[in-house]
Amino acid sequence: MAKRGRPKGSLNKKTLEKIANDEVKAVKEESLPSAVDDAADVMSGYEPKSLGETQKEVLKGPEEKPVKTKTVSDLPRNPSIVEILGLVEETKGKQSKVDILKQFADRNDVKYALKAAFDDRVQFTLPDGLPDGFVIGDPDTPEGAMDMAPERFIRVFKRMQYWVEGGRAQASQSKREEIFLNTLRSLEKSEAEFLLAIKEKNMPFKSVTKEICELAGFDLSPK
Repeated sequence: MAKRGRPKGSLNKKTLEKIANDEVKAVKEESLPSAVDDAADVMSGYEPKSLGETQKEVLKGPEEKPVKTKTVSDLPRNPSIVEILGLVEETKGKQSKVDILKQFADRNDVKYALKAAFDDRVQFTLPDGLPDGFVIGDPDTPEGAMDMAPERFIRVFKRMQYWVEGGRAQASQSKREEIFLNTLRSLEKSEAEFLLAIKEKNMPFKSVTKEICELAGFDLSPK
């Protein structure tokens, strides 16, 4: 009777399957190009299309425009004290601030305002605060009412002689207070607020200091 089993020298099933799988894998690796080769072949035959001007502008993105620094030449003719000090406030650099103020060293309204704010020799004789319900600043001017345009500090600054110790203008205390309140009512609002602030020895433009004003040539300290 013949013996059962695998013939001598033959391979078992598991070994045969491994050999077959290895052969198939080797064939695939030799016959299939890699993804990198495919991409390189495609790109080598690609010639980029030239972009139009609009496309170039879009790819560049929005152009950053330099921020223009305001100078004295940007102020209106005969600028108000608030406009002058507002420009000093937003200007960077101590010397630049001084240079701006120097250009107004001969303006009497600027001299009066800075003395009121910083000079200890200037003392107001007015009471603190305002009457209850008092509104400062000229109300909106009705259309066409040219005679109702608000006052400006540059035209009324000499009234300060009524409100400080030793002022040349003579009047009773009640009259001084009346003139002051009427001035606050008639001034353009930003200037009325400024006048009220310096009357309290408070400079609303914080970077406008006594030192900067004196460097610009204003006499603000006893000699």
